[in-house]
Amino acid sequence: MMEVEHTTGRVTARSTQARVAADVARRALDRVEGMAATDAVQSLTFSAGHLCEPVARLIDAALAHATRVLHVPAALCVVESGEVGEGETVVRVRRQAHGLATWITTRTTSITVVLSVPILHSVSA
Repeated sequence: MMEVEHTTGRVTARSTQARVAADVARRALDRVEGMAATDAVQSLTFSAGHLCEPVARLIDAALAHATRVLHVPAALCVVESGEVGEGETVVRVRRQAHGLATWITTRTTSITVVLSVPILHSVSA
């Protein structure tokens, strides 16, 4: 589940059930803090050995929100900060033969990414 919201000068994207280890997401966020958002998405998607697709998707969602809703060029957005925490545990049922079943529990990670967005003022004459 992904949520995107904005305040003055910031766009926040939050995912509560990312299926990635918390330390992997934390390392990825530390690596891209302060980078331009477009460069951060490319770095997390294509660089060898340092991939973290869920964080790249969050940054991409925040970037899309900034360009569509706030009408800010993508080149001006910067990854300001990020936060990683424990997410919800996903519980599923694995069916087995002869009417038996076992529980599968999957730990998830909660990831929050904040983009810094410049405030563009329109000049009226």
